[in-house]
Amino acid sequence: MNGQLMNELEELGGEIRPASLKKCDEIIVDQPGFTAVIALWGGHLVSFIPSGQPDLLFQSDNQGGEGRFGRRHFGVPVCWPWFGANEDEEDYPAHGLARYFRWQFIEAGRFKNGDVKIVIRLASEDHPLIEEMWPQAFELRQVFRFSSKGFRINFTAANLSDKPMPVSEALHTYFHVGNNKTAQVHGLDQITYVDKFNSGQTVVQQGEVSPCHYMDRVYLDAPQECEIHDPDLGRRLQIQTEGSASTILWNPGDELAKQRIDMEDADYQRFVCVEAGNALSNAYKIAPGDIHQLKLKVKHKPLKED
Repeated sequence: MNGQLMNELEELGGEIRPASLKKCDEIIVDQPGFTAVIALWGGHLVSFIPSGQPDLLFQSDNQGGEGRFGRRHFGVPVCWPWFGANEDEEDYPAHGLARYFRWQFIEAGRFKNGDVKIVIRLASEDHPLIEEMWPQAFELRQVFRFSSKGFRINFTAANLSDKPMPVSEALHTYFHVGNNKTAQVHGLDQITYVDKFNSGQTVVQQGEVSPCHYMDRVYLDAPQECEIHDPDLGRRLQIQTEGSASTILWNPGDELAKQRIDMEDADYQRFVCVEAGNALSNAYKIAPGDIHQLKLKVKHKPLKED
């Protein structure tokens, strides 16, 4: 890593430190209004803690599997270029390749308004195993934007091949809640979803989503904004997206959590996944030489305004 980049990171109150995740480094940014952590393994935004508040993101203490494709549950994993199981290769890992390889830290700085900017990159040409599993060349970038009000992720995928690239995807965000039985997701009323825990039946959402447990739902052609209301932590999380036609909600619930070896039994109580993505019938193709952007913006506010 070059000295200029390290100096730019240090000017932001940042540092690089070794991490336990696949023995890969993390980027730490510590500002008066927030602390953020980015894992270069998988390009995860691990943590975002506004000053005086609990983390907006959930992290399981369970370390998951030791192999390359062992999963962990925390932060914002990138599911790309497929969401869920691979349709053609049953031995391939769930939720794509991007979350299982080391990303490259390429830029640190500030936006014009003073927000912190961190950019990381994953190129297929840098990883022979990716080229073996996914023959079409690509380059991914994530631009993280941090302020005391929240965070943004601009995820860009470029098709560097000469053929259309089929993609389904998600920013698989684990939002930290005080209790998923009292948390509510607002903004999906009357939206049709595919219930993957109920044989893929289609259902029309009625009112807010609550309680937020035992669900695996893909809301199709979903609105670009929803909110998590969290009475236990006294806050609401505003979630805005662009380039995302699907909103995915996931929580394994009590029984399935106990069956998993990559999750602690009680973890499910402290998160709800609200994912910006393009899945099932919302999957698409990136034309040769073209790009697609998926944007996520998260703000935190008190549940009850003064």
